[in-house]
Amino acid sequence: MTVVGRILRRLGARLRRLRSDTRGNIALGFALIGPTVILLGVGAVDLFAVHTAQTRLQSIADAGALAGAPALALATDGAAAKERAAAFVTGAMSEWAEAPDFEGTYEIVNQGGQRAIHVVLRGHRPSFFANMLPPGGWNFSGDATATSLGLVPLCVLVTGGSQTKVLNVNDTGRLTAPACMVHSNRDILVAGGSITAAAVQAVTSATGAISPSPGTGAARIDDPFANLDLTRNRGLDCPIGALLEPLKLAVGITRLRPGVHCGGLEMSGTGTLILEPGEHWFLGGKLVIKDTARLEGDDVVLFFDKASKFDFIDSSLVRLSGRTTGPYAGIVMAATRDNPQDFIISSDNVESLLGVIYVPAARLLVEGKADVARDSAWTVIVARMLQMNGSPSLFINANYNATNVPVPEGVGPRTGGSRLIE
Repeated sequence: MTVVGRILRRLGARLRRLRSDTRGNIALGFALIGPTVILLGVGAVDLFAVHTAQTRLQSIADAGALAGAPALALATDGAAAKERAAAFVTGAMSEWAEAPDFEGTYEIVNQGGQRAIHVVLRGHRPSFFANMLPPGGWNFSGDATATSLGLVPLCVLVTGGSQTKVLNVNDTGRLTAPACMVHSNRDILVAGGSITAAAVQAVTSATGAISPSPGTGAARIDDPFANLDLTRNRGLDCPIGALLEPLKLAVGITRLRPGVHCGGLEMSGTGTLILEPGEHWFLGGKLVIKDTARLEGDDVVLFFDKASKFDFIDSSLVRLSGRTTGPYAGIVMAATRDNPQDFIISSDNVESLLGVIYVPAARLLVEGKADVARDSAWTVIVARMLQMNGSPSLFINANYNATNVPVPEGVGPRTGGSRLIE
């Protein structure tokens, strides 16, 4: 074989070996499809991260709606529910290390005749490859609606005992509580008047003109203020030689500083008694406001020991609002637990009693022929007995967010939970 032949044969053998070697094909193939594989892999990771973020955002929306919904049980415009939902969402997002940018909207909606809160969270995060896939980045959202399972606010609680007729409306008297509940630990008897409330219930019986139809056999509600300290310190006793007769005033303006008031006080004629903010202890006598006299006081609480009481009669004007801070926050008038007297409201001008009236061993008598407490943002009555005579209209409001006088725990709004609406 010639030299040329040998060279051609060797060259052919090498070509055959090259054709049979796949390593070159793999390298060429990877060079062509490798970037596509990497791109798809990175996209899958990014897509998974977006899915995870969307799931978490939905969970936060759900929890935010559930956090805000209990406030819908309040007799308000829903602002508190929206604020609570927004506050929860803000806190949850702040704890998310790689949280997306988001915008939240919070609306009060109607769902089958029931108020609900609708929470929408719109999230955005950049996509890989300079926001090109998808263009502008990823947009996703969480959408949730929840309603309250809260109980109707409690605004009248008659604690009762062995007595009958513990809540008794006579003649043409009217007890109106359109946004809250009236409850008696014994019975309710409406004889000639009426009770209208968001809910009415009694442990034993309820008869008369009551709307809506009252529930009976209800569970007893314990005194929510059983642990409230109604004892005064030794420095608040009447000094020896204190007046035993009431102080009588009939004209001008009298300002009364907080502290102990001994022997009673009677304001008549055209006089005005202004209680300065604080705790006022009436010991050993009546607080009587009569004729066209006036009693006014903001950020006050009036206490009555076992020998004291109040009588608001004639055409006297009464405007009182309870304490805003401290251990008696939300209380406007209270009697000690050994005080079984009758506290009388028969004035035609009792415009505002803002706060809790707490007379645990006493009877509250509402008489006269005019509105009582209609101008109060809210009122709560907790008494052993409540009786209405004549033609008064006791109006119990429940606008708890309209004032800085807080509602004490145990009355007013009561939490019952919330649920998501599918």
